[in-house]
Amino acid sequence: MNRKLIILLGMILAAGISQGMILPLLSLLLEQQGVSALANNMQAAVLYIGAISVVFAGERLIGKYGYKPLIVAGFIMVAGSTLTFTLGYMPVLWLLLRFLIGAGDSLIHYSTQTWMTAISPPDKRGRYLSWYGLMYGAGFAIGPLFINLLEWGQWVPFAVTGVLLALIGSTLIFVANERPPVRDRKGAHAVKYPAVYMMIWLPLLGPMLYGMMEAALNVSFPIYAADKGISVGWISIILPCFVAGSLLFNVPIGMLSDKIGPKNIMMVCSILGGFTFIAIPYFAVNEISLLIFIACAGIFVGSFFSLGLAYIAGVLPLTLLPAGNVLASLHFDGGSLAGPALSGLLMEFVSGDALFLLLGGSLLLFAVASFFYRRPGQNDLGTNK
Repeated sequence: MNRKLIILLGMILAAGISQGMILPLLSLLLEQQGVSALANNMQAAVLYIGAISVVFAGERLIGKYGYKPLIVAGFIMVAGSTLTFTLGYMPVLWLLLRFLIGAGDSLIHYSTQTWMTAISPPDKRGRYLSWYGLMYGAGFAIGPLFINLLEWGQWVPFAVTGVLLALIGSTLIFVANERPPVRDRKGAHAVKYPAVYMMIWLPLLGPMLYGMMEAALNVSFPIYAADKGISVGWISIILPCFVAGSLLFNVPIGMLSDKIGPKNIMMVCSILGGFTFIAIPYFAVNEISLLIFIACAGIFVGSFFSLGLAYIAGVLPLTLLPAGNVLASLHFDGGSLAGPALSGLLMEFVSGDALFLLLGGSLLLFAVASFFYRRPGQNDLGTNK
């Protein structure tokens, strides 16, 4: 593993830590300020709105300035906003800071995943991108630990995280800037986002489903568990098991996808993960069994984000990867917004068990959709690999 790859993985670890710390910490602090649960969830969505707001600018900016300046800009936005939270609670300012953190995280994600995809050897792409998913998941799991710093003061978690992000971001000085391959004029005019979308609509479902599962579990599972009489202590143990399962098997599954193809491994994993989620309301009769089912779901489908990226990279030529990653980022953010909204509505008007039926059913629909997907040929791409 070369130095460039290690530094890029550090970037995505930092982005994961940022989101893993900000989401639960701000929810907790707003609750202490007397903000209602509904308003709290609506404010949390501002982060993802910020992420979506910069997605379509990413391809043009990378083509003009290269990968490194966008990552630097993202770190300045995230670290600077995180440090600004130390000023104390100011409702309008906090909304703006959430928006900026979402936008900065999106720049970091988009630039690093596009750069890593471009430098990954085709026969090791699944393995390289599985490391990407592993580091993001690890960061997301580490982030909530910073909440424990609250006992030294409300400003301490923000200050420590902001400084850590700045230190990690500074390692970019050891990497030279690069730009993606540029399409010729004919290709640039011929290929549009709708055309690219039609080429990779199935792989794009991977990031969308991962975002949906991650956000729905983090937001809706504590409500489900509380209604079932599960203690807060058990909730704090069970919920991270989804991430833990994905961390343990992300790299092995990525390596397996290099051998048998990402589509095949995603089809199998979506079926196993779908039935695992659907089985929870009927067979998870206590905390231990629920923990096991959640961990197994993480094992099966916790690598969908990185598998989707590897799948996209295997379909599109290098010149179209920036456009493909724009759409992947958009789908991840869209799934992150839709997951809590859909699960919340179903749990409110159907039952708490609908959370798992939604997630399981969505995965099984992916498996069905796989049978209708035709990988585009060179004529469809309009350019050579």
